[in-house]
Amino acid sequence: MHTRPDPVPAPHTRRAPLRPGISHRTRPPRIDWSRLDPQVAHLRDSGLSNRETARRLNLNVKTMETRLRHLRLHQAATHMALRGDELRRACLNCDAAFIADGRFLRLCPTCRTMFG
Repeated sequence: MHTRPDPVPAPHTRRAPLRPGISHRTRPPRIDWSRLDPQVAHLRDSGLSNRETARRLNLNVKTMETRLRHLRLHQAATHMALRGDELRRACLNCDAAFIADGRFLRLCPTCRTMFG
């Protein structure tokens, strides 16, 4: 026995955008990183810690650490192409960006020699 589809979509389905190219984002980004990245670089170059840099820019420390991790991984991505078995990672101990030789490698070479 065949049933006809409901003319009204189910309430849990997402409606298609009114026009192609419209983003589903409902609010602007909270942080304008294009304006803050030069200030972050200047403060970090002057020797301030993540905590002090975040405090001076009125940011959460975790937000600052996440942004720095993103920048390090992006910088490593632009400098070299990877082989099929290599992965870009952030070290679980010191948070440094490095290229892992396998999917189970989570520590950078420096930390591997420390814990070794």
